[in-house]
Amino acid sequence: MTGRRAAPLLAALAAVLLHLPALRNDFVFDDRGVLLQNPLLADVRSAPRLLSAPYWNAPGLTGGLYRPATTLTFALDRALAGGFRSAWFHATNILWHALATGLLVLLALQMALPLWAALLAGLLFAVHPVHVEAIAGIVGRAELIAAAGILAALLCAAGARRREGRPGTLAAAGAIACGFTALLAKESAFVLPAIVWLYDRAFPAPRPRRGRTLMVGGLAAVAMALGLRAHALGGLGSAPIPFVDNPAASAGPILGRVAALSVVPRMARLLVWPHPLSADYSYAQIVLPSGPFDPGVLLGAVIAVGIPAAGILALRHRPALGFSLLLIPVSLLLTCNLVVFVGTLLAERLLYLPSAGVCLAAAVFAAEAASARGARAGVLRVGVFAIVAGALALGAWQSFTRLADWRDDFSLYASAAQVSPKSTRIRYNLGNAWLRRGRFREAEAEYREALAIYPEFVDARGNLGLALLQQGRAKEALGPLEEAARRQPRNPEVLVNLGSARRVLGDPAGARREFEAAIALSDNAASGWNNLGSLLLAQGETDEAIRCLERAAQAQPAYALYRVNLADAYNAAGRKDEARAQFEAASSIDPDAPESMRGRGELLLERGDAAAAEKAFRAAVAGAPSSPRAANFLGYLLARRGDRAGAIEAYEKAVALDPSLWDAHRSLGLIYSGQPADRTRAIEHLRASLLLEPGQEGAADLRARLWTLESGGTGTAPGGGR
Repeated sequence: MTGRRAAPLLAALAAVLLHLPALRNDFVFDDRGVLLQNPLLADVRSAPRLLSAPYWNAPGLTGGLYRPATTLTFALDRALAGGFRSAWFHATNILWHALATGLLVLLALQMALPLWAALLAGLLFAVHPVHVEAIAGIVGRAELIAAAGILAALLCAAGARRREGRPGTLAAAGAIACGFTALLAKESAFVLPAIVWLYDRAFPAPRPRRGRTLMVGGLAAVAMALGLRAHALGGLGSAPIPFVDNPAASAGPILGRVAALSVVPRMARLLVWPHPLSADYSYAQIVLPSGPFDPGVLLGAVIAVGIPAAGILALRHRPALGFSLLLIPVSLLLTCNLVVFVGTLLAERLLYLPSAGVCLAAAVFAAEAASARGARAGVLRVGVFAIVAGALALGAWQSFTRLADWRDDFSLYASAAQVSPKSTRIRYNLGNAWLRRGRFREAEAEYREALAIYPEFVDARGNLGLALLQQGRAKEALGPLEEAARRQPRNPEVLVNLGSARRVLGDPAGARREFEAAIALSDNAASGWNNLGSLLLAQGETDEAIRCLERAAQAQPAYALYRVNLADAYNAAGRKDEARAQFEAASSIDPDAPESMRGRGELLLERGDAAAAEKAFRAAVAGAPSSPRAANFLGYLLARRGDRAGAIEAYEKAVALDPSLWDAHRSLGLIYSGQPADRTRAIEHLRASLLLEPGQEGAADLRARLWTLESGGTGTAPGGGR
């Protein structure tokens, strides 16, 4: 194998090996909304419909983004992996990064860089720490595909201009196909025609061919991509941009771009010195400038003008350097908020393609230094070698350690909170991570931090109410939830949370009203259907509950909890086979979810495998958030084998997590009634059970036992019920 063939493979291999630790990582950040909650990804047969669906396609989520090439790869991953297996998705991202790295080496060789310099550009690109967000976050694949498509299109277009006959025709077709793929992967790829034009100016072909074919084909690809986008989104416009994500977009056309200029120095710093790194820079981590003469704005203006000017000056006599420098600002045109406003003020993933220009420029400088002549040429070469070696070593180490931050939502947001402590979005997301772990006080503290930074953040206010609700502080929760509903009366999730609070406060009619209002706003409001179904099931309206829970599962088939809740309803109706199918589906979708493990335990218990069932219930109780019904089942198994202390601990855990579990209260009452010292506790739990479910089987005997205990007597307790 020649060096020209080995160099791209070597750089690609370095990219793969460095990022292998990402295979241990979970789905994080926007992965949940884009992948796990997209109903079209649940079945590969729905893949063609992705061409007419928005990128954010989960129920209740909106966004003016259209990236079917990216979502099609997600559908393919899920089909090949047999489910949402994060390691498979991460492996695909790593391979896309390796492909982009190899293509960059080929581009450097085509730009006439020495073999070692081309390899250097690829290695710098392979290890650049600013890429970790695009690689470790599955949704970052949009950046990877777009960059790989642009680089491949650039190589093919250059080849088409230099080759005759069929090879040239195939190269032109390849350029159009790769460019079209990039356009459908991410909107920022629409800068491709400008990049191709710049390359042609820097490296004109001696006898340029197929210029018209490439131009017509490229324009047709752009028109087709815009047409597909307009069809899927109902127009070419974008969705409203929340102030918290990009305050520049709310500052007006002039002041907003002044604010964008103040961010340019941060982008430059991340490209040349990517430390520290953060998953988010939302309001108010980046302080908006006081005016056009703010030092940050002035420095940003110098950089924004200086780099293109340097590139243009170098284009004639040092074309490789000129193109490399110009690639940086041109690839940022549609994401830097200077031309159009985007959904974020700054994000590291947006620097993926611009970093290719930085790596190419570094390789050009290194090659020029290595070919220098004169008395100090040797010293210069040693200095360049030391800088290059240091950059590769530091970049590789920073990337390797940064991958651990993306292990899961909690580690990602906790690390981001250290770097961006004033980001209200990060505080909010960290609160959500605590909420999923069942750490409700910590979640409350983060939501309050988010609201202290930005009091108008309705999502944080609503989730603060949810955190208070989970702590049993329903009366306190009602205020934030009602305020959130007042500010966002058409937000289904806010209404669902408000309904949950009303249910806990003993107002089932009010809860039902809120759930139905959420459904009226969005017929696909899965959480609304789910909560309404759970309420109806608790009220004994089993058939109607099943109808609602089926709607929830249809709206969001890849959400395991809805499948488990539907299985519970089927069990209540005696439809055991259908219940088993839903438990199995939940276990397939998310086997590590606590409620999925509880469902697996129920299936094992039904089959008579008590030991395996106990193991599953214990895992569900230990999960985050802990499953109260799994604790209830665990108490039943422990009581059945005579472990009174273990049963009490499990049942107490169940009622602490969910005070409405009347059967857990009954079991505790029966166990406690066997010991005179526990008479008060027995009375408390038996009363709670009869209050929650007065018509339960054996209610008369339970009331008799309660009367005996209240009269000062004791009863003989069986091992406990479930």
